Amino acid sequence: MFYGIILESARDGVTLFHGETVWKRVVHELKLPSETFTLFARYDQKILFDICDCMPHVLHEGTPESFLEFFGEDFVRYFVNFGFDKILRVAGRTLRDFLFAIDQLHDSNRFTFPQMDQPLFHVTEENESGATLVYKSVRHGFARYAIGGLSAAAKTLFQEHIKMDILHDWSTKEYAHIAFWVEFKNTGFHQKRISHFPSLPELNGVTFFRVFPFSILMDSTLRIHCMGEKIMAVFPEETPLIGRPLDQVFRLIRPDILIEWDKVLSYGRHIVFLMENRLQLRVGPTGKIQLKGQMKYIENKNMLWFLCHPVLESADDMISIGLHLTDLNLFDSTSDLLITGIHQEREIESAIFKQHLWTKKLPAVRRKLNFCHKKNQALLYSTMPKHIALLLQSGIHANSICECQPLITILFVYVLDLKSITHHLHAADAIICLNNVIILFDTIADKYDVFKVEIKADASYMLVAGIHDQSHMLEGNNRIEISSRRLLNIRVENNDEEDNGEEEEEEEECNKNPSGLNATEIIAALSLDFAHASERTYNPISNKPFHLKFGFHSGTAIGGIVGTRNYQYCLFGDTVGTASQITTTGEIGRIHLSHSIQSFD
Repeated sequence: MFYGIILESARDGVTLFHGETVWKRVVHELKLPSETFTLFARYDQKILFDICDCMPHVLHEGTPESFLEFFGEDFVRYFVNFGFDKILRVAGRTLRDFLFAIDQLHDSNRFTFPQMDQPLFHVTEENESGATLVYKSVRHGFARYAIGGLSAAAKTLFQEHIKMDILHDWSTKEYAHIAFWVEFKNTGFHQKRISHFPSLPELNGVTFFRVFPFSILMDSTLRIHCMGEKIMAVFPEETPLIGRPLDQVFRLIRPDILIEWDKVLSYGRHIVFLMENRLQLRVGPTGKIQLKGQMKYIENKNMLWFLCHPVLESADDMISIGLHLTDLNLFDSTSDLLITGIHQEREIESAIFKQHLWTKKLPAVRRKLNFCHKKNQALLYSTMPKHIALLLQSGIHANSICECQPLITILFVYVLDLKSITHHLHAADAIICLNNVIILFDTIADKYDVFKVEIKADASYMLVAGIHDQSHMLEGNNRIEISSRRLLNIRVENNDEEDNGEEEEEEEECNKNPSGLNATEIIAALSLDFAHASERTYNPISNKPFHLKFGFHSGTAIGGIVGTRNYQYCLFGDTVGTASQITTTGEIGRIHLSHSIQSFD
């Protein structure tokens, strides 16, 4: 498990460098529950690997490993843009300092990401041409992610181009344990600043541990030689501490190494140590104290000095350990952070409560958004064929859309009573009357696989059947973009009743032609339905059925978008004119068709 900021940075990188269409296709392919991720929520790390596996399939380039490295690089960009760049910039003056401080950077985020399983980065060797960086983590498979992140950090923060290779891989089932060779110009390797300090009087042990009440001094066998009085005070008086091995009194939490002199000495130069008591405290068996600090080597005594402070996040922690504010150091910020944290605790709880409320509302908002999206799509598809709408959505310029429809059937219906209605009725009543006729026709047409082209001012109703997607004739790049758009329109539905209802509507819409009729047969069946329905529709002036003419013709036509505003899909060609003439010259109440219809099966 890891925090959503890693996945959100990956999403941001895909949309920024490859486009939102690609990301939406990845979401569809992997059936992800949402297109975005909550920064501070916890997610399964498998999601990131699934995205890396999916990207080469979507883009037809790259490998899962290359995209994992890309996401590592992009995490640094996202981290910097999100406002955390100051944390990175204060890590060191040079890239060498930064490598030594990586572990401290992870530790500094423990309040922001308290459940983070932070990896361990440790420089073991170095020379003028680079350094050996040892990486250890409970998560497997993130070596390339680490390479990408470190390369981006070096370039962004220090304008350095580094090269990283894997020297050794000691990984086990429990840990990923890898040694990298980081090649760069290590100018700070031999630089040492000469300082002249004034001589100071010698300090005795009592004074030393009064100044540093939270500290432990160990000899070369890692036995406790001396201990600060504040640490000793939390243990029972009868518990012997001086002279005991360190690992009998404390358990080393971080770094995850054996408590051995050479290893502690090696890691102690730049790794933050975190220890927890093994022995029972004065407050009882449930009491736990964690000490965090740095190991300092005292060369002239051949001893290690653990300069530390207690890890306290709330007043409850102090009570459980048996400490008070007067026990804390006055020269560090432990007491200030503790007091400030108590005041901010209620504000954080309130913010978390509000976040939970919004999280509960999120499914309902998502369903509403999907519903509105469906209505918008339905409105768009009612103004133009679906494949034309997809062309526009994919970025194709509207006026560049022009396609030849090799065989379509066009039906015209003329309402001859329009003139008498407009002369004898008020405008509003005339519109209502005409609207009733059109709604009746629309209701019938919705049952067939046809597209309503337009209603003209002369009350002519134009329908067409047989319009097919001709986008396969486009250039390769446009064709790929359109294919992606089609996939995006297959929305991943939630498993609830409302979504099931929407799925049923979509299936019903796709089954408007279950018998597999051709365009001419569809229009013929539709014309009969129109004719039968018109017998039950009466003119309010004459109180007789409306006088209607029907006519259709099949042939070739050119289709496209006309204009730059109020986009309208239009058909042009002799087929349109012939169908109109057949209708206008026909008899009232009869369905007329051209001779060419007979040649189409």
